[in-house]
Amino acid sequence: MGTRETYFAADKYRNVEGILRVVRDGLCHRCGACIGVCPVGTLGIDDHAYPKQVDQCIECNICVRACSGLAVDYPALGEALFPGRYQFGTLMGPVRATCVAHAGEPEIRRMGASGGVITQVLAHWLETGRIKGALVAVEDPDEPSRGKGIIARTREDLLRSAQSRYCTAPSFSALYDIRDEDGPFAVVGLPCQIHSLRQRQMMDPRWKQRVPMVIGLLCHYNLPFESTQAAGRMLAPKGERLAHVNFRQRDERGWPHNTLEMTFTDGSKWRSPYGPAQIFNIVARVSPLGRCLMCLDATAEFSDFSIGDPWIRNEKGEWKYDEPGGWSSVIVRTAAAEEWLREVEQAGKLVLKPIPPDEVERGQHAMMTEKKQRTAFRIRLRKRLGRPVPGYPMPLPATSADMRRKEIAFWFTRVIPAFPRLARLMLRLGLSPLGGYFIRRRMKARQRAAASGKHLVSTSDFGDAREKK
Repeated sequence: MGTRETYFAADKYRNVEGILRVVRDGLCHRCGACIGVCPVGTLGIDDHAYPKQVDQCIECNICVRACSGLAVDYPALGEALFPGRYQFGTLMGPVRATCVAHAGEPEIRRMGASGGVITQVLAHWLETGRIKGALVAVEDPDEPSRGKGIIARTREDLLRSAQSRYCTAPSFSALYDIRDEDGPFAVVGLPCQIHSLRQRQMMDPRWKQRVPMVIGLLCHYNLPFESTQAAGRMLAPKGERLAHVNFRQRDERGWPHNTLEMTFTDGSKWRSPYGPAQIFNIVARVSPLGRCLMCLDATAEFSDFSIGDPWIRNEKGEWKYDEPGGWSSVIVRTAAAEEWLREVEQAGKLVLKPIPPDEVERGQHAMMTEKKQRTAFRIRLRKRLGRPVPGYPMPLPATSADMRRKEIAFWFTRVIPAFPRLARLMLRLGLSPLGGYFIRRRMKARQRAAASGKHLVSTSDFGDAREKK
Protein backbone atom coordinates (compact mmCIF):
# COMPACT_ATOMS: atom_id res chain seq x y z
CA MET A 1 0.00 0.00 0.00
CA GLY A 2 2.96 2.32 0.41
CA THR A 3 4.25 4.15 3.46
CA ARG A 4 3.70 7.73 4.51
CA GLU A 5 7.31 8.43 3.54
CA THR A 6 6.53 7.27 -0.02
CA TYR A 7 4.14 10.20 -0.37
CA PHE A 8 6.51 12.70 1.23
CA ALA A 9 9.54 11.62 -0.82
CA ALA A 10 7.60 11.99 -4.05
CA ASP A 11 6.27 15.41 -3.05
CA LYS A 12 2.83 14.20 -4.07
CA TYR A 13 1.30 15.63 -0.92
CA ARG A 14 3.04 18.48 0.84
CA ASN A 15 1.99 21.45 2.94
CA VAL A 16 -1.31 23.22 2.38
CA GLU A 17 -1.53 22.14 -1.27
CA GLY A 18 -1.08 18.57 -0.09
CA ILE A 19 -4.04 18.88 2.26
CA LEU A 20 -6.18 20.36 -0.49
CA ARG A 21 -5.16 17.45 -2.71
CA VAL A 22 -6.21 15.01 0.03
CA VAL A 23 -9.66 16.61 -0.21
CA ARG A 24 -9.74 16.44 -4.03
CA ASP A 25 -8.69 12.78 -3.97
CA GLY A 26 -11.57 11.84 -1.69
CA LEU A 27 -9.29 10.90 1.21
CA CYS A 28 -10.39 13.59 3.69
CA HIS A 29 -12.27 12.47 6.81
CA ARG A 30 -13.40 16.02 7.62
CA CYS A 31 -11.98 15.35 11.09
CA GLY A 32 -10.45 18.83 11.49
CA ALA A 33 -7.08 17.61 12.74
CA CYS A 34 -5.02 19.30 10.00
CA ILE A 35 -6.54 22.61 11.08
CA GLY A 36 -5.89 21.90 14.74
CA VAL A 37 -2.23 20.88 14.47
CA CYS A 38 -1.15 23.71 12.16
CA PRO A 39 1.09 25.99 14.25
CA VAL A 40 0.16 29.22 12.45
CA GLY A 41 -3.55 28.97 11.51
CA THR A 42 -3.07 28.38 7.79
CA LEU A 43 -6.23 26.29 7.49
CA GLY A 44 -9.87 26.93 8.29
CA ILE A 45 -13.19 25.14 7.69
CA ASP A 46 -15.25 25.73 4.55
CA ASP A 47 -19.04 25.51 4.26
CA HIS A 48 -18.84 21.77 3.66
CA ALA A 49 -16.60 21.14 6.72
CA TYR A 50 -13.51 20.51 4.60
CA PRO A 51 -10.23 22.33 5.25
CA LYS A 52 -9.52 25.48 3.26
CA GLN A 53 -6.59 27.89 3.20
CA VAL A 54 -7.21 31.06 5.19
CA ASP A 55 -3.66 32.31 5.80
CA GLN A 56 -0.10 31.96 4.53
CA CYS A 57 1.54 28.51 4.71
CA ILE A 58 5.01 28.32 6.31
CA GLU A 59 5.64 24.95 4.58
CA CYS A 60 6.38 22.95 7.74
CA ASN A 61 4.31 20.02 6.37
CA ILE A 62 2.97 19.22 9.85
CA CYS A 63 -0.61 19.02 8.58
CA VAL A 64 0.22 16.41 5.94
CA ARG A 65 2.39 14.32 8.24
CA ALA A 66 -0.45 14.13 10.78
CA CYS A 67 -3.24 13.55 8.25
CA SER A 68 -4.85 10.16 8.86
CA GLY A 69 -6.94 10.48 5.72
CA LEU A 70 -3.74 10.19 3.71
CA ALA A 71 -2.05 7.35 5.61
CA VAL A 72 -1.90 5.53 8.94
CA ASP A 73 1.01 3.34 10.00
CA TYR A 74 -0.84 1.01 12.37
CA PRO A 75 2.19 -1.09 13.40
CA ALA A 76 4.29 2.00 14.18
CA LEU A 77 1.53 3.62 16.23
CA GLY A 78 0.79 0.35 17.97
CA GLU A 79 4.40 -0.22 18.98
CA ALA A 80 4.77 3.38 20.19
CA LEU A 81 1.64 3.18 22.37
CA PHE A 82 1.57 -0.48 23.36
CA PRO A 83 5.15 -1.84 23.17
CA GLY A 84 5.07 -5.57 22.56
CA ARG A 85 1.27 -5.70 22.87
CA TYR A 86 -0.02 -4.54 19.51
CA GLN A 87 -0.78 -6.69 16.47
CA PHE A 88 -2.71 -5.27 13.58
CA GLY A 89 -5.73 -7.34 12.61
CA THR A 90 -7.22 -8.18 15.99
CA LEU A 91 -10.79 -6.97 16.18
CA MET A 92 -10.60 -4.88 19.35
CA GLY A 93 -6.94 -3.87 19.52
CA PRO A 94 -5.00 -4.02 22.81
CA VAL A 95 -7.21 -4.73 25.83
CA ARG A 96 -6.37 -4.57 29.53
CA ALA A 97 -9.93 -4.85 30.81
CA THR A 98 -13.54 -4.61 29.64
CA CYS A 99 -16.61 -3.59 31.57
CA VAL A 100 -19.99 -1.94 31.38
CA ALA A 101 -20.36 1.31 33.26
CA HIS A 102 -22.67 4.22 33.93
CA ALA A 103 -22.41 7.67 35.46
CA GLY A 104 -22.80 7.93 39.21
CA GLU A 105 -24.67 11.23 38.99
CA PRO A 106 -28.31 10.63 37.95
CA GLU A 107 -28.42 13.92 36.02
CA ILE A 108 -25.46 12.97 33.84
CA ARG A 109 -26.63 9.40 33.35
CA ARG A 110 -30.03 10.71 32.26
CA MET A 111 -28.44 13.08 29.73
CA GLY A 112 -26.17 10.42 28.21
CA ALA A 113 -26.74 8.46 25.02
CA SER A 114 -26.34 5.24 27.01
CA GLY A 115 -24.50 5.34 30.33
CA GLY A 116 -23.19 8.91 30.35
CA VAL A 117 -19.67 7.66 31.12
CA ILE A 118 -17.69 10.18 29.07
CA THR A 119 -19.43 13.25 30.45
CA GLN A 120 -19.15 11.89 33.99
CA VAL A 121 -15.43 11.12 33.95
CA LEU A 122 -14.58 14.40 32.24
CA ALA A 123 -16.66 16.35 34.76
CA HIS A 124 -14.92 14.66 37.68
CA TRP A 125 -11.43 15.16 36.23
CA LEU A 126 -12.20 18.79 35.53
CA GLU A 127 -13.60 19.42 39.02
CA THR A 128 -10.64 17.72 40.74
CA GLY A 129 -8.00 19.45 38.60
CA ARG A 130 -6.88 16.26 36.86
CA ILE A 131 -7.37 18.11 33.54
CA LYS A 132 -7.63 21.76 32.52
CA GLY A 133 -10.24 21.01 29.88
CA ALA A 134 -11.44 18.51 27.33
CA LEU A 135 -11.92 18.57 23.57
CA VAL A 136 -15.51 17.53 22.88
CA ALA A 137 -18.06 17.94 20.08
CA VAL A 138 -21.20 20.05 20.38
CA GLU A 139 -23.90 21.11 17.97
CA ASP A 140 -22.72 23.81 15.58
CA PRO A 141 -24.97 26.81 16.31
CA ASP A 142 -24.64 27.98 12.70
CA GLU A 143 -25.59 24.59 11.21
CA PRO A 144 -27.57 22.26 13.55
CA SER A 145 -26.98 19.23 11.33
CA ARG A 146 -23.22 19.54 11.90
CA GLY A 147 -20.99 19.27 14.95
CA LYS A 148 -18.08 21.47 16.02
CA GLY A 149 -15.27 21.08 18.50
CA ILE A 150 -14.78 23.09 21.66
CA ILE A 151 -12.38 22.95 24.57
CA ALA A 152 -14.76 22.42 27.49
CA ARG A 153 -13.38 24.12 30.60
CA THR A 154 -16.56 24.12 32.70
CA ARG A 155 -19.20 21.59 33.70
CA GLU A 156 -21.74 23.54 31.66
CA ASP A 157 -19.63 23.13 28.52
CA LEU A 158 -19.38 19.40 29.15
CA LEU A 159 -23.14 19.03 29.58
CA ARG A 160 -23.59 20.72 26.19
CA SER A 161 -21.55 17.90 24.67
CA ALA A 162 -23.57 15.06 26.23
CA GLN A 163 -25.16 12.65 23.74
CA SER A 164 -23.77 11.14 20.55
CA ARG A 165 -23.46 13.04 17.28
CA TYR A 166 -23.72 10.77 14.25
CA CYS A 167 -22.65 13.37 11.73
CA THR A 168 -19.68 15.27 10.36
CA ALA A 169 -17.91 17.17 13.12
CA PRO A 170 -14.44 18.55 12.31
CA SER A 171 -13.99 18.81 16.07
CA PHE A 172 -10.22 18.31 16.17
CA SER A 173 -9.81 21.77 14.66
CA ALA A 174 -10.18 22.86 18.30
CA LEU A 175 -6.69 21.47 19.01
CA TYR A 176 -5.48 24.80 17.65
CA ASP A 177 -6.95 26.50 20.74
CA ILE A 178 -4.58 24.63 23.08
CA ARG A 179 -1.44 24.66 20.92
CA ASP A 180 0.37 27.02 23.32
CA GLU A 181 -0.88 25.51 26.59
CA ASP A 182 0.92 22.90 28.68
CA GLY A 183 -2.18 20.93 29.64
CA PRO A 184 -3.12 18.40 30.76
CA PHE A 185 -6.14 18.03 28.50
CA ALA A 186 -8.32 15.06 27.56
CA VAL A 187 -9.78 14.60 24.11
CA VAL A 188 -12.79 12.62 22.87
CA GLY A 189 -12.63 11.50 19.28
CA LEU A 190 -13.43 9.08 16.51
CA PRO A 191 -10.78 6.59 15.38
CA CYS A 192 -9.72 8.74 12.40
CA GLN A 193 -9.27 11.79 14.61
CA ILE A 194 -7.26 9.83 17.14
CA HIS A 195 -4.99 8.49 14.38
CA SER A 196 -4.08 12.07 13.44
CA LEU A 197 -3.46 13.14 17.02
CA ARG A 198 -1.29 10.10 17.73
CA GLN A 199 0.74 10.73 14.59
CA ARG A 200 1.29 14.30 15.74
CA GLN A 201 2.31 13.07 19.19
CA MET A 202 4.91 10.77 17.60
CA MET A 203 6.43 13.78 15.83
CA ASP A 204 6.23 16.16 18.80
CA PRO A 205 6.28 14.73 22.36
CA ARG A 206 4.93 18.02 23.71
CA TRP A 207 1.54 16.97 22.34
CA LYS A 208 1.75 13.77 24.38
CA GLN A 209 2.29 15.80 27.54
CA ARG A 210 -0.41 18.27 26.52
CA VAL A 211 -2.96 15.50 25.85
CA PRO A 212 -2.25 12.56 28.18
CA MET A 213 -5.76 11.04 27.99
CA VAL A 214 -7.51 10.06 24.75
CA ILE A 215 -11.05 8.67 24.83
CA GLY A 216 -12.19 6.82 21.72
CA LEU A 217 -15.67 6.32 20.31
CA LEU A 218 -16.61 3.06 18.62
CA CYS A 219 -17.46 3.98 15.05
CA HIS A 220 -19.02 2.25 12.05
CA TYR A 221 -19.39 5.23 9.72
CA ASN A 222 -19.71 8.94 10.35
CA LEU A 223 -22.74 10.22 8.47
CA PRO A 224 -22.15 13.31 6.32
CA PHE A 225 -23.94 16.27 7.84
CA GLU A 226 -25.54 16.92 4.45
CA SER A 227 -27.67 13.77 4.93
CA THR A 228 -29.02 15.04 8.24
CA GLN A 229 -29.56 18.42 6.62
CA ALA A 230 -31.51 16.84 3.74
CA ALA A 231 -33.61 14.74 6.12
CA GLY A 232 -34.41 17.89 8.09
CA ARG A 233 -35.59 19.68 4.96
CA MET A 234 -37.74 16.70 3.99
CA LEU A 235 -39.36 16.39 7.42
CA ALA A 236 -39.74 20.08 8.28
CA PRO A 237 -43.18 21.70 8.15
CA LYS A 238 -43.66 23.91 5.11
CA GLY A 239 -41.74 27.15 5.43
CA GLU A 240 -39.73 25.96 8.45
CA ARG A 241 -36.16 24.75 8.80
CA LEU A 242 -34.08 22.63 11.13
CA ALA A 243 -33.29 24.34 14.44
CA HIS A 244 -31.84 21.53 16.58
CA VAL A 245 -30.87 17.87 16.22
CA ASN A 246 -30.62 15.43 19.08
CA PHE A 247 -29.32 12.11 17.78
CA ARG A 248 -30.08 10.20 20.98
CA GLN A 249 -33.00 12.02 22.56
CA ARG A 250 -34.14 10.35 25.77
CA ASP A 251 -37.21 8.15 25.61
CA GLU A 252 -39.43 7.49 28.65
CA ARG A 253 -38.63 3.80 28.16
CA GLY A 254 -34.93 4.59 28.45
CA TRP A 255 -32.06 2.79 26.69
CA PRO A 256 -32.00 1.49 23.96
CA HIS A 257 -34.99 3.52 22.76
CA ASN A 258 -33.20 6.89 22.86
CA THR A 259 -33.16 8.00 19.25
CA LEU A 260 -33.12 10.78 16.65
CA GLU A 261 -35.29 13.82 17.30
CA MET A 262 -35.40 16.95 15.14
CA THR A 263 -36.73 20.31 16.29
CA PHE A 264 -37.81 22.91 13.73
CA THR A 265 -37.96 26.69 13.82
CA ASP A 266 -41.68 26.71 14.69
CA GLY A 267 -40.99 24.56 17.78
CA SER A 268 -42.49 21.39 16.29
CA LYS A 269 -40.61 18.12 16.57
CA TRP A 270 -40.14 14.92 14.57
CA ARG A 271 -38.99 11.80 16.37
CA SER A 272 -37.75 8.64 14.70
CA PRO A 273 -40.02 5.61 15.19
CA TYR A 274 -36.91 3.41 15.33
CA GLY A 275 -34.00 2.88 17.66
CA PRO A 276 -30.62 4.55 17.10
CA ALA A 277 -29.05 1.63 15.21
CA GLN A 278 -32.00 1.35 12.83
CA ILE A 279 -32.28 5.04 12.00
CA PHE A 280 -28.51 5.19 11.54
CA ASN A 281 -28.63 2.32 9.04
CA ILE A 282 -31.53 3.86 7.10
CA VAL A 283 -29.72 7.18 6.67
CA ALA A 284 -26.40 5.44 5.93
CA ARG A 285 -27.99 3.58 3.00
CA VAL A 286 -28.77 6.86 1.24
CA SER A 287 -25.59 8.74 2.22
CA PRO A 288 -22.22 9.05 0.48
CA LEU A 289 -19.84 7.66 3.10
CA GLY A 290 -16.58 8.77 1.50
CA ARG A 291 -13.32 8.12 3.34
CA CYS A 292 -15.13 6.19 6.09
CA LEU A 293 -15.35 3.25 3.67
CA MET A 294 -11.56 2.93 3.77
CA CYS A 295 -11.11 3.03 7.56
CA LEU A 296 -9.80 -0.13 9.27
CA ASP A 297 -10.52 0.86 12.88
CA ALA A 298 -13.95 0.30 14.46
CA THR A 299 -12.93 0.46 18.12
CA ALA A 300 -10.52 3.42 18.36
CA GLU A 301 -7.60 1.04 18.88
CA PHE A 302 -5.14 3.80 19.74
CA SER A 303 -7.20 5.42 22.50
CA ASP A 304 -6.53 5.04 26.23
CA PHE A 305 -10.03 3.66 26.53
CA SER A 306 -12.96 3.26 24.15
CA ILE A 307 -16.69 3.69 24.70
CA GLY A 308 -19.72 2.27 22.89
CA ASP A 309 -23.27 1.04 23.43
CA PRO A 310 -23.65 -2.41 25.07
CA TRP A 311 -25.25 -4.20 22.11
CA ILE A 312 -24.83 -7.52 23.92
CA ARG A 313 -27.54 -10.21 23.90
CA ASN A 314 -28.26 -12.87 26.52
CA GLU A 315 -29.13 -16.54 25.95
CA LYS A 316 -32.72 -15.56 25.10
CA GLY A 317 -31.54 -13.15 22.42
CA GLU A 318 -32.61 -10.15 24.51
CA TRP A 319 -30.40 -7.19 25.41
CA LYS A 320 -28.32 -8.30 28.38
CA TYR A 321 -27.80 -4.81 29.81
CA ASP A 322 -31.26 -3.47 29.01
CA GLU A 323 -31.60 -1.15 31.99
CA PRO A 324 -33.62 2.01 31.27
CA GLY A 325 -30.98 4.24 32.84
CA GLY A 326 -28.43 2.94 30.35
CA TRP A 327 -24.97 1.37 30.44
CA SER A 328 -21.91 1.88 28.25
CA SER A 329 -19.40 -0.71 27.06
CA VAL A 330 -15.83 0.24 28.01
CA ILE A 331 -12.59 -1.15 26.56
CA VAL A 332 -9.64 -0.14 28.76
CA ARG A 333 -6.31 -0.16 26.92
CA THR A 334 -3.69 1.61 29.05
CA ALA A 335 -2.52 1.64 32.66
CA ALA A 336 -3.20 5.38 32.79
CA ALA A 337 -6.83 4.80 31.83
CA GLU A 338 -7.19 2.15 34.55
CA GLU A 339 -5.81 4.56 37.13
CA TRP A 340 -7.87 7.54 36.03
CA LEU A 341 -11.12 5.53 35.86
CA ARG A 342 -10.49 3.92 39.25
CA GLU A 343 -10.16 7.41 40.70
CA VAL A 344 -13.64 8.33 39.43
CA GLU A 345 -15.11 5.05 40.69
CA GLN A 346 -13.60 5.50 44.16
CA ALA A 347 -15.15 8.96 44.32
CA GLY A 348 -18.58 7.37 43.81
CA LYS A 349 -19.02 9.08 40.46
CA LEU A 350 -18.83 5.94 38.27
CA VAL A 351 -20.39 2.47 38.51
CA LEU A 352 -18.28 -0.25 36.87
CA LYS A 353 -19.19 -3.90 36.25
CA PRO A 354 -16.41 -6.10 34.76
CA ILE A 355 -17.44 -8.28 31.81
CA PRO A 356 -15.45 -10.70 29.59
CA PRO A 357 -13.87 -9.17 26.46
CA ASP A 358 -15.69 -11.65 24.23
CA GLU A 359 -19.02 -10.11 25.29
CA VAL A 360 -17.95 -6.77 23.84
CA GLU A 361 -16.67 -8.49 20.71
CA ARG A 362 -19.92 -10.39 20.20
CA GLY A 363 -21.93 -7.22 20.61
CA GLN A 364 -19.98 -5.33 17.95
CA HIS A 365 -18.67 -8.22 15.86
CA ALA A 366 -20.37 -7.38 12.57
CA MET A 367 -19.01 -3.83 12.63
CA MET A 368 -15.53 -4.90 13.75
CA THR A 369 -15.26 -7.59 11.08
CA GLU A 370 -16.46 -5.30 8.33
CA LYS A 371 -13.86 -2.71 9.29
CA LYS A 372 -11.07 -5.26 8.89
CA GLN A 373 -12.12 -7.75 6.19
CA ARG A 374 -14.52 -5.88 3.97
CA THR A 375 -12.57 -2.64 4.10
CA ALA A 376 -9.43 -4.50 3.05
CA PHE A 377 -11.34 -5.96 0.09
CA ARG A 378 -12.64 -2.59 -1.08
CA ILE A 379 -9.20 -0.97 -0.72
CA ARG A 380 -7.63 -3.67 -2.89
CA LEU A 381 -10.38 -3.22 -5.45
CA ARG A 382 -9.99 0.58 -5.53
CA LYS A 383 -6.26 0.21 -5.99
CA ARG A 384 -6.76 -2.09 -8.98
CA LEU A 385 -9.10 0.50 -10.47
CA GLY A 386 -6.47 3.20 -10.08
CA ARG A 387 -8.44 5.12 -7.44
CA PRO A 388 -6.66 6.95 -4.59
CA VAL A 389 -6.33 4.84 -1.44
CA PRO A 390 -4.82 5.56 1.98
CA GLY A 391 -1.28 4.44 2.71
CA TYR A 392 -1.39 1.41 5.02
CA PRO A 393 2.15 -0.03 5.22
CA MET A 394 1.16 -3.47 6.52
CA PRO A 395 -0.45 -6.59 5.05
CA LEU A 396 -4.21 -6.24 4.97
CA PRO A 397 -6.52 -9.06 6.09
CA ALA A 398 -7.69 -11.71 3.68
CA THR A 399 -11.41 -11.54 2.94
CA SER A 400 -13.62 -14.60 3.20
CA ALA A 401 -15.99 -15.52 0.35
CA ASP A 402 -18.98 -14.68 2.55
CA MET A 403 -17.57 -11.23 3.30
CA ARG A 404 -16.90 -10.62 -0.40
CA ARG A 405 -20.52 -11.47 -1.22
CA LYS A 406 -21.72 -9.08 1.46
CA GLU A 407 -19.44 -6.35 0.16
CA ILE A 408 -20.63 -6.76 -3.43
CA ALA A 409 -24.26 -6.54 -2.26
CA PHE A 410 -23.38 -3.47 -0.21
CA TRP A 411 -21.99 -1.67 -3.24
CA PHE A 412 -25.34 -1.86 -4.98
CA THR A 413 -26.64 0.45 -2.24
CA ARG A 414 -23.75 2.85 -2.93
CA VAL A 415 -25.48 3.79 -6.18
CA ILE A 416 -28.36 5.39 -4.25
CA PRO A 417 -26.50 8.50 -2.95
CA ALA A 418 -25.48 9.40 -6.51
CA PHE A 419 -29.11 10.11 -7.38
CA PRO A 420 -30.64 12.65 -4.95
CA ARG A 421 -34.25 11.94 -5.96
CA LEU A 422 -33.74 8.22 -5.49
CA ALA A 423 -32.06 8.86 -2.15
CA ARG A 424 -35.03 10.95 -0.95
CA LEU A 425 -37.44 8.25 -2.14
CA MET A 426 -35.52 5.51 -0.32
CA LEU A 427 -35.33 7.62 2.82
CA ARG A 428 -39.11 8.14 2.76
CA LEU A 429 -39.58 4.42 2.21
CA GLY A 430 -37.30 3.58 5.12
CA LEU A 431 -39.30 5.86 7.40
CA SER A 432 -42.67 4.55 6.17
CA PRO A 433 -44.78 1.79 7.78
CA LEU A 434 -43.50 -0.61 5.10
CA GLY A 435 -39.92 0.17 6.05
CA GLY A 436 -40.82 -0.29 9.69
CA TYR A 437 -42.28 -3.71 8.93
CA PHE A 438 -39.02 -4.93 7.35
CA ILE A 439 -36.93 -3.47 10.15
CA ARG A 440 -39.02 -5.26 12.79
CA ARG A 441 -38.67 -8.54 10.88
CA ARG A 442 -34.92 -8.11 10.71
CA MET A 443 -34.60 -7.35 14.43
CA LYS A 444 -36.70 -10.38 15.37
CA ALA A 445 -34.56 -12.58 13.11
CA ARG A 446 -31.42 -11.35 14.86
CA GLN A 447 -32.96 -12.04 18.26
CA ARG A 448 -33.92 -15.59 17.21
CA ALA A 449 -30.41 -16.24 15.87
CA ALA A 450 -28.86 -15.07 19.13
CA ALA A 451 -31.29 -17.17 21.17
CA SER A 452 -30.42 -20.27 19.12
CA GLY A 453 -26.75 -19.88 20.00
CA LYS A 454 -25.59 -18.63 16.61
CA HIS A 455 -23.09 -15.83 16.60
CA LEU A 456 -20.14 -14.71 14.55
CA VAL A 457 -16.78 -15.74 15.90
CA SER A 458 -13.31 -14.97 14.59
CA THR A 459 -10.07 -16.86 14.26
CA SER A 460 -6.70 -15.35 14.98
CA ASP A 461 -6.11 -15.03 11.23
CA PHE A 462 -7.05 -11.37 10.86
CA GLY A 463 -10.66 -11.89 11.94
CA ASP A 464 -11.66 -14.43 9.28
CA ALA A 465 -15.30 -14.64 10.33
CA ARG A 466 -17.68 -17.53 9.99
CA GLU A 467 -20.85 -18.61 11.72
CA LYS A 468 -20.60 -21.27 14.42
CA LYS A 469 -22.75 -22.74 17.13
